[in-house]
Amino acid sequence: MIDKHSPIPIYLQIEQLLTEKISNGELQPGDALPSEPEMTALYGVSRMTIRKAVDYLVRQGVVERQRGRGTFVSEPKAEFKMSLPLDKHLTSSEVAEFLNAPIQNKLLHLSKDVANEKVAEALKVEVGTAVWLMTRLRLIGDIPFVYESTHMLYEPFKDLSEDDLNGSKYLYVEQHGFKVMGSQKQIRAELPSQEVRTHLGLKRDEPVLNASSTAYLDDNIPFEVSSIYYNQEYYTFTLSSDR
Repeated sequence: MIDKHSPIPIYLQIEQLLTEKISNGELQPGDALPSEPEMTALYGVSRMTIRKAVDYLVRQGVVERQRGRGTFVSEPKAEFKMSLPLDKHLTSSEVAEFLNAPIQNKLLHLSKDVANEKVAEALKVEVGTAVWLMTRLRLIGDIPFVYESTHMLYEPFKDLSEDDLNGSKYLYVEQHGFKVMGSQKQIRAELPSQEVRTHLGLKRDEPVLNASSTAYLDDNIPFEVSSIYYNQEYYTFTLSSDR
């Protein structure tokens, strides 16, 4: 039970006890955890301590709260993790080859827009220049792992279509006589919007990896700038360096 003289915080001891009950099958996926008053009486601690222990399990994705119903053991997640090189620029088809798994691009939005100051600076064009605005989701099977919002030059890609974006965007670019040379990314942890959380299936309000990316054609011409969110539940990066 609880050792109040242990150097291990009491809330972590309770978290470990609950985790053991889930691991040994005493609590199954879909089962409700005991209520806070029940656990307060069971473990002889305050409701605040119980809440802190359960909060920890929620953040780990082991349990989930359902408004008005209680807290339930989560369904086990798919044993699936992608590890991609951070120092390489890979197209969707190259990612699929790298992972040996099919990638699906799902277009969420496409419209003609104009470049604001930030976009214009990244693309090296005048403010007000015509650009495409698009958002896409990338999936492996039914697992969403990337949400991407992109501004792309309208010229010379004014015949860009929804079909092109549900397929390979870079194949479309190459079919127009251009070669994608690579990209520069700035990666940071960021709290995603509700829209991003919904599309990536994120259950918790927590930081995820976000990349601000600018992609270049030959002759170092920038042609698109993107904000990319990675579902880190299934995504890790690797970075190699030489001495």
